[in-house]
Amino acid sequence: MLHPSRWRNRSGFHPWLRIQGKPHQGPSLARFAPMILLADHQDSFTRNLEHLLAGFDRVVVRDRRELTPELIEQCHLLVLSPGPGKPSDYPETLDLFRSCVGYKPVLGICLGFQLMLEAEGATIHRQSQVLHGIETELETLPGSITYQGLPAGIRVGRYHSLQVDPSSLSCLPKTLRITGRDPIRDVPLSFEDLSRKLFGLQYHPESFLTCEGNRLIRNIRNACLDAEGGDLGTS
Repeated sequence: MLHPSRWRNRSGFHPWLRIQGKPHQGPSLARFAPMILLADHQDSFTRNLEHLLAGFDRVVVRDRRELTPELIEQCHLLVLSPGPGKPSDYPETLDLFRSCVGYKPVLGICLGFQLMLEAEGATIHRQSQVLHGIETELETLPGSITYQGLPAGIRVGRYHSLQVDPSSLSCLPKTLRITGRDPIRDVPLSFEDLSRKLFGLQYHPESFLTCEGNRLIRNIRNACLDAEGGDLGTS
């Protein structure tokens, strides 16, 4: 169980709850209405991502500086959104992720992907070619939960100027597997850690350039939530 005092001491989260959008249904309904908490890094893709996630569960969007211990306790999946800048620009999100590991499933997208891997020990650096609105082929790991039921060589939409340094992957925990790569540049583009329910996508599943985005999110969502709709098995 997460302890609110731990959150406030580490990250200075507000002790009050302010819900925007749909009315808050209370923790008593959490088992029957899984809630995805989307931590917003002020990115233009956040609302598109919210729309994609809302096709599966109730979604609450919050600026990453306005997250509270209560919201973290109530959510069934924490999603770290894309955003500008580099992981070190967001110390509060790095702290948030580290505190959630082993307690809550986490999915990171683009910046969120980089944040999670940097927190786990990888190095992020600027890549030689900026990719903005570029569709590329993805080489996937056979047997990956993320790509279950999808054909080999799917194409995805990429919008990033930073990348994970492949030489730093040896620093990552053994339970974390790189599940997708750029077959030409050997750049890591996705990962999963099933034992801790951690998932990351460097590309944008909500982009129209990622034709299988809905199925990707479904696979990850189903891996994080059990068939009864919200009970977690992270212990």
